[in-house]
Amino acid sequence: MAIDLRSLRSFVTVASTGSISAAAEILHIAQPALSIQIKNLEEQLGSSLFSRHARGVKLNAAGDKFLVHSIEILKRVDLAYADIRAATEDPSGTVAVGLPQSIAKFVAVPLVLQTIKQYPKIKLQVIEISTGYIADQLLRGLIDIGLTFGLVDEVRIRSTHLLDEELVLVTAATCTETDHLVSSFKKKLDLHDLSMIPMILPTKAHSLRRRIDERLGEEKISLNIIAEVNTVPQLVELAASGVASTILSYASVFEYENAGLIQTFKLGNPSLSRSIYSCQSASSAMSIAATKIEQLLYRIIEQQLSDDVLRK
Repeated sequence: MAIDLRSLRSFVTVASTGSISAAAEILHIAQPALSIQIKNLEEQLGSSLFSRHARGVKLNAAGDKFLVHSIEILKRVDLAYADIRAATEDPSGTVAVGLPQSIAKFVAVPLVLQTIKQYPKIKLQVIEISTGYIADQLLRGLIDIGLTFGLVDEVRIRSTHLLDEELVLVTAATCTETDHLVSSFKKKLDLHDLSMIPMILPTKAHSLRRRIDERLGEEKISLNIIAEVNTVPQLVELAASGVASTILSYASVFEYENAGLIQTFKLGNPSLSRSIYSCQSASSAMSIAATKIEQLLYRIIEQQLSDDVLRK
């Protein structure tokens, strides 16, 4: 059975307008001709797609299901046309990149600047988003590339390991009575030392907390957690006040340390880090523009690694 693209576009237009007459005006074809297209399509599928009423038409259950496939097919065809038309060295189109806050801090600005310089026809969208929502955004087609901490448990997502990001203990620039234990340590701590330090960490729903719990659980280390806060700026502020220490990525706090607001301690023996992955939809082909942005993103992260922004 061969269904032509014109019939699919007609079907989607009718579904979106809820009216054959309105769709005919948009498509610039006669209403009887459009009605015949829809009728032939229904005959090919062996099922009606709309319920008819006085005000127009409405998708039935079969129509709802077929609409999802039709949009995906037309999207892929349009993408193929766009890729063929666009020169590889001069790509165009919109590319949306989803970044967690700690990575957006050092990636977003150079990514935008270099995209404007190297690929002026690409419209780049940088969206700060929690890693827990990356998979859903990719599957819904709202972003093209997303960075996550850890593998996404979803077969429809393709993940590529980029690097392991350093996690550090964050505490007050000048140790107070509440964290006097920290003052006895050098700039590198054993993981087992953490059990003696009052801590404020993200909640268990947070990806960073899950990684910390996973790693310390492997070493059978228990922490003295006195409160839970999910936002990085507030965790840094609380650590700076001396009320307790916290554990964050070095990339998210190095600016605070450079400003003299906090101090950080490298964690080792064994080490504590989390993996960063680049994720894309496994079922949707990436455009040339998205591929170029992905490559640029990799180069920027490699540069940050060489500058020790991601590693203490």
